[in-house]
Amino acid sequence: MSQATPPVDKDTARWVKEQLDRTVQELIGQGRFDRILVEAKPAWALPQSILIGKIREQGPSSGFEWFISGDCPTDLTSAEKASSPREAARHFCLKWQLEAARQGSAGDDLAEIAEALYRLVEEDSIWLTS
Repeated sequence: MSQATPPVDKDTARWVKEQLDRTVQELIGQGRFDRILVEAKPAWALPQSILIGKIREQGPSSGFEWFISGDCPTDLTSAEKASSPREAARHFCLKWQLEAARQGSAGDDLAEIAEALYRLVEEDSIWLTS
């Protein structure tokens, strides 16, 4: 059974737009994209906290990547690694847990973020189902 997308209030819409703009600028600044034109769109949000979306360089054969931003590290993963925003979040959890373990005690903050995101991934009620 499919749930309808809930209406978005003005504050949430503004926050999503600001996150999209900030994320695009951050990723371009990091040299993650070769082209100037980048398209980004939201796929899932926990308003005022986390945004997961799709991003790609504009061009004839450019596929998308998943991104995550907000109260967490801004990160990217290829579309092949996840079929939905929820699966992308699950991927980021695992990626960050592995990185935190590699860092030892210096990775404690990242481990906490990964664990908090994992709790969200496991919460069925906040994800649209198809």
